[in-house]
Amino acid sequence: MVVLVTAAVCSLAVSCSKPVLGCDYRLTVTWQERKSVTEPIPLTTAKVYAFFVNPDEWEVTSIENARAGIATAVGDPSRTRSYDMVAEASGEAGNVFDLRFATTPVMLLVVDTAYPMWATGNANVVAGLANMYVTIKFTPLDWKEGADEPVVKTPWKFYGYKDVHIPIRTQLRITPAVFREGEYRSTLMTSARCYAYYGFDKANGGRVTSWEQAASGRAERKKEQDSDEYVEFPFDVEAVWVDKQLTMELSDSSVMLVLYADPAQEAENKIYAYGYLDLSSNPVEMTKTLSVDLNKSGDTWTSDIWTVVVERPDTPVPEPES
Repeated sequence: MVVLVTAAVCSLAVSCSKPVLGCDYRLTVTWQERKSVTEPIPLTTAKVYAFFVNPDEWEVTSIENARAGIATAVGDPSRTRSYDMVAEASGEAGNVFDLRFATTPVMLLVVDTAYPMWATGNANVVAGLANMYVTIKFTPLDWKEGADEPVVKTPWKFYGYKDVHIPIRTQLRITPAVFREGEYRSTLMTSARCYAYYGFDKANGGRVTSWEQAASGRAERKKEQDSDEYVEFPFDVEAVWVDKQLTMELSDSSVMLVLYADPAQEAENKIYAYGYLDLSSNPVEMTKTLSVDLNKSGDTWTSDIWTVVVERPDTPVPEPES
């Protein structure tokens, strides 16, 4: 017999034989690290405890208690108890836990030792079930600001998602191209360089105001959200050319990119562009294209994420937006 509990983000496969007093219980612990990768991956830093108590009458109230294997009576924080059993990790990834139960009810506690998240659940051990196979999946990126805790996905309750901050690791590749005057096929802008600035976004007015500023490796943003005063900061990451693309590894959720080209190779046109990235979903990789058309009239335009500026020879520098 197979029972599938989709709402709990866990799967339960049960094999039945003659009634037994004991149950071999195998728990596989997984999680989702990136929004763009929905396939669960092993949570290799988990610990699993078992309590021979009614899960409706006991809870785990903090990450410190979770990691120590301590439960608290519901409605009476003065009553605490320690775990009855701890499971040893096994399996190729170290995320499989085997327990044997000869009593009911059983409350399970799964806690991560890397991120401050934990889950409690009813093992649902029933007389007559010889084996139970359960997979649990932590999904901290599903957390939305202001949401209630715990996140209930029966028979599990998930805690701590609001305090989980997964480091961003995204590889960005940019292909900069230019349509030179009188040409209607683009060519790679091989003189381009690109800098990334962490913590810069549209809300705090991140910008560069001239080719010279772009080339200096410095950009500016508002001193405070509602301020008219701007403060300059140096770049955090510089891109390198790899296989005809500007490539960099990014590790912040809010990033402003600034790209500029050498005027000596662009008929003395001073080309620069800046744009914002939101990497809060922690994508594995991202690609962007910047296309500059020198046949266009005007000196400033937008394209995809980019604000593109061309300071043409013998033309005034455009005034920065307030």
